[in-house]
Amino acid sequence: LNLLAELVGISPFEIRYRNAIRPGQTLPNGQIADESTAMVEVLDALRPYYEANPKAGIACAIKNSGLGVGIPDTGRCTLHVEGGVVHVRTSAACIGQGLGTIVVQITCQTAGLSPEQVTCDQPDTAIAPDAGNTTASRQTLFTGEATRRAALALKEALETEPLSALEGRDFYGEYTGVTDKLGAEKEHPVSHIAYGYAAHLVELGEDGRVKRVVAAHDVGQAVNPVNIEGQIEGGVVMSLGFALTERYPLTDCRPTAKYGTLGLFRANQIPEITPIIVEKEGLNVACGAIGIGEITSIPTAPAIADAYYRYDGKFRTSLPLEGTPYSRK
Repeated sequence: LNLLAELVGISPFEIRYRNAIRPGQTLPNGQIADESTAMVEVLDALRPYYEANPKAGIACAIKNSGLGVGIPDTGRCTLHVEGGVVHVRTSAACIGQGLGTIVVQITCQTAGLSPEQVTCDQPDTAIAPDAGNTTASRQTLFTGEATRRAALALKEALETEPLSALEGRDFYGEYTGVTDKLGAEKEHPVSHIAYGYAAHLVELGEDGRVKRVVAAHDVGQAVNPVNIEGQIEGGVVMSLGFALTERYPLTDCRPTAKYGTLGLFRANQIPEITPIIVEKEGLNVACGAIGIGEITSIPTAPAIADAYYRYDGKFRTSLPLEGTPYSRK
């Protein structure tokens, strides 16, 4: 994209903005982009930063939420009332995305309860329903919607009885995302339930080191902004290492380096990170929340590569990037 922009005499930002997918247009997989599509909005969020530093690097990304492509995909949740407290029970694994906080918030908002009245139990397959894999950025959307449905049933019960009278009751919610298989003979197959969009901008300092990363992410409805900012910052740091310092040598598919020598980005190397949360309505499940997981690491490396191209004119095509102040001597 950057080389094409040069050929036609426009900026890397402008070529992305003109070609950004918009609601109603067709995605590369044939699916129609729905009203929650926000590629233009994440670019608009970066515009003032880019205009202030046209030598900054930029890159965009799209990432699905959910397994999609016809694979059975279901989130499940049970709300159990015990001791005057609603226990959220789901076997969905939290691996740092703050899922417990999210399902508690969805329960509180939907059922009209206070945070003191709701808790999230640790996943226990003896009492919690199967919520599927924690992968494909799916749990906030799929188990979040299952939780919302369970909370709606609880809310209905609370309209006639107090919480104390519901002792021992279970309220179950389930949500299945229906998608089309790859190669489906349809003009516009539904490949995935939802997509998130992102744009990252990377500024270098005079010394050639990364000075700042600005990361704009479309999340639909932000359930917990602090959680989202943490996801963005963590993903950016992971991709900084991917782009600049990490090497993972393999021999016959086996790692040959010790962990301490891989080149993971260190705390004292982390630049300023500015997360920008972009919210756009249009998704009608999980209170409008689109998962944010893998996408936080996708645009960073190409944005860094673009920044170095603006810096020294070298078009680097492999990672980690060679000939930077981070390169191993």
